[in-house]
Amino acid sequence: MTYASLLVAVEAGAESDSRLELACDLAAAFDAHLTGICAESIAPPPYDPLAAGAMVGELLTLYRDAAQADVERARLRFFELVQARGLEAGWRGQIGFPGEICSRAARMADLVMLGGRNSRAPTHAPDVPDVLMGGGRPVLVTPPTLLRNPVGEPALVAWKDCREARFALTAAIPLLQRAQGVTLYTICPDGENASAEAELADVVQYLAHHQISAEPVVAERGAGSAGRQILDEALACGAGLIVAGGYGHSRLREWALGGVTRDLINDSPVCLCLAH
Repeated sequence: MTYASLLVAVEAGAESDSRLELACDLAAAFDAHLTGICAESIAPPPYDPLAAGAMVGELLTLYRDAAQADVERARLRFFELVQARGLEAGWRGQIGFPGEICSRAARMADLVMLGGRNSRAPTHAPDVPDVLMGGGRPVLVTPPTLLRNPVGEPALVAWKDCREARFALTAAIPLLQRAQGVTLYTICPDGENASAEAELADVVQYLAHHQISAEPVVAERGAGSAGRQILDEALACGAGLIVAGGYGHSRLREWALGGVTRDLINDSPVCLCLAH
């Protein structure tokens, strides 16, 4: 298995440079086509009832021009870095809500790369929950400062026997095949160790069929949150990647993430491969 097509979110300025450099590394490692995407929404202009909205049209034009200028700066930065690496690449730039545009563009990629804890989201960069829940593709979430490369370092799979975790595990196989050791980690309620060990044995065998050697670890639930426990284990084993299911549900038109997924996105100092 491999990634033949990657999609990476790019913003104007240096904030996305480390993510873009990583995208170039992955595109080179997997011989994949890389597409950059930048979308910006236009902030609604202030409305003055005394002026009867006379300036609204002019303000909208100014805001649109500013958004288009940001998209163009992102495009120039994308091709500056990509061409220096001699990679095959394409570009998508558009004015509109970033999460929706990136979710639609995910149809062209095996893996979507987004920035976690991005100060420009959701109006000037895609928000991770929007794309995770609506894009139908696995998402590689990069921290603001890249602590370790997700390729060639140890990896931790946060296992829970559900469809999201299975999808995430399958989506991450190309990365896990290049990992320097894989820990298959599950948090087990009291009295369920035997069933948890049996589950992990099946997953270890599944990974072995993909030439991935994994060490199963069954842990008891600690005093803190499960997300924090997973992060502590990942840091303890020097992981450069955490693989986990993206758990959540729709509430009217808003996406609500489960606590573990939210904690991982908000606090992880290493890359996350998530899938819903």
